[in-house]
Amino acid sequence: MGRPRKAMVEYRTYEMTGRNAPLHIDQGSDWHISPVESLQLHFHNCFEIGLCHTDSGTVRIGDERLAYAKGDVLCLAPNVPHTIWSAPEKRALWTFVHLDPAALLGTDRIASMPDPPGMLKLFSSAAMLVRAADCPWAATLLRAMIDEQNRQDMGYETCIRDLCSVFFTHLLRLHARTSQRLEKSMVPSLSLAPALDYISAHYDENFPLDTLSRLCHISPTHFRRLFQEQTGTSPLAFLHQVRILKSCALLRTSSLDIAQISAQVGYTSLSCYNRHFKELIGCTPSLWRNMGVESQDTALLSLSGWSKAESDEEITAHNARLLAMGYTQK
Repeated sequence: MGRPRKAMVEYRTYEMTGRNAPLHIDQGSDWHISPVESLQLHFHNCFEIGLCHTDSGTVRIGDERLAYAKGDVLCLAPNVPHTIWSAPEKRALWTFVHLDPAALLGTDRIASMPDPPGMLKLFSSAAMLVRAADCPWAATLLRAMIDEQNRQDMGYETCIRDLCSVFFTHLLRLHARTSQRLEKSMVPSLSLAPALDYISAHYDENFPLDTLSRLCHISPTHFRRLFQEQTGTSPLAFLHQVRILKSCALLRTSSLDIAQISAQVGYTSLSCYNRHFKELIGCTPSLWRNMGVESQDTALLSLSGWSKAESDEEITAHNARLLAMGYTQK
């Protein structure tokens, strides 16, 4: 019998649909969190900020478990493995905001903020649970951002950027006051993070996959095995997924023709792009471009993550499948 494997980590990607205030918000009654702990951690392609509206429970970040309560705010950088569940017989209600803070704020604004290097570090590696009792500003500012995005009144993009700037300034101050405690929590626990960051930055280039293993300081064979175990897919398949999802955004927001988009996301062959697009999305690029927004969101979410919180039954069944495959519960 082989040695037990650590829990698989699922990649969940969100498309930032706003041109000037790119946010993706998961909210409403579908986001009552199950009290069943998931064996599978997940990570995102973007920064996640979560707000607990009711009840309490536990968030797991890597191997660390933290108790959360009403009003607490969870701040997680890309590539930080985590999962969340409610206290027994409770169903905590959460809202999750996904964003790219560096793109949202822009280089000029970041440069004018206190300690730009520290700010960029927050964007790339933060893993923090901000307590309501100690930092009531976190929930207040996040609610204001969500309200601006929902209402979309005149100038809402500027308001969101301003609120985001204030939010991360406060977060940086919190880090400065408690640097010893938070420094440990700001180290990503996913060993594949250097490779994932490289793919995110260079997905449009043709590079040897051995580049990724070198970045993680492990052999190519071990890297491929670890990647499959932790993400459930191969490095090449993951690269194709990133490219196709990037092209989905371009199809929706640009006037480039399909051949230009194919080349822009890294494909030298249009037929290869079309084949991978249909395999992942379930339709052709041209059909995707002509779909309504509601149909597009449904198709994308079927590939890339939650459209609502998972049920007790779904988590229990998935846990059983992973245990049968030899994954551990810790």
